Amino acid sequence: MRSDNHELEELRHTLAEREKELDALYRLSTLFSRTTGDVRSVLMNTASILGTSMEHPDLVKVVITTDTHTGTYSGGEVSGSFVEADEHVAERTYSMTRRIRVAVRSATHIDGREKHLITSTTELLAHLLQRIELDQVLVESTKTLQRQATELESKNVALREVLSQIEYEKKSILCDARAHVDTYIRPYLHEIAERAGNDFIVRSRVQQLEASLDSLLERDNHRLVEIAHRLSPREVEISGLIRNGLTTKEISSFLNISETTVERHRNTIRRKLNLNNSNINLTSYLRAAQ
Repeated sequence: MRSDNHELEELRHTLAEREKELDALYRLSTLFSRTTGDVRSVLMNTASILGTSMEHPDLVKVVITTDTHTGTYSGGEVSGSFVEADEHVAERTYSMTRRIRVAVRSATHIDGREKHLITSTTELLAHLLQRIELDQVLVESTKTLQRQATELESKNVALREVLSQIEYEKKSILCDARAHVDTYIRPYLHEIAERAGNDFIVRSRVQQLEASLDSLLERDNHRLVEIAHRLSPREVEISGLIRNGLTTKEISSFLNISETTVERHRNTIRRKLNLNNSNINLTSYLRAAQ
């Protein structure tokens, strides 16, 4: 009968220890799943859970250390004077170079179940700490990106203001240029045309000047400027006459050069504008560039 009672008592004790182990795993799982990055608090709570899950929690001391934090648990009866009888230490590396160390010292024997629990807890903690560190890196990266986005938006606002001011100044300059041309240049051109009488060349040059002034003052001629940079001064002059609708014969008479020379310039202009292998009309191309 005594033997049966003893076996029953041992079975109850074993079941109680298993229940403590399962309870410890559940509490650790709950702790690790809801942690918000307070490493010291996590270590302290883990040490407490691990200590109380031992067979004799009042005779146990748990010390969990990382590179920057420490968490401890001491059984009530050994908090003042602790005599080491057995010790189990588990260490793991996380985040490449960081280490965590879990040391459990007990005044009694640490059995295999308890050692396994200590080792498993260490592994779980290493994974948790690595996740916390990655989360912190992600948070810092997010803050940096948000700050950079804010700075970029501020720069974009400033750039838009600068561009708006430049556009306003361009329009103001263009308006002043129109007024200057209408006041000081067009009257002289009209006077020259009237004095030329029937002189076709002079009157034609005056018309070309007026047409060029109108084209210059009507809009921003970015494409015309780009085209002009590719051509020689003579080719620019001929391009302007072509754009205003003059034929090869009229250009020849206007510039007092041969028609063959005009045709050669036209071919050179087409080549420089990459129009040789296309069916694009040169006059249409130059007018579209206005």
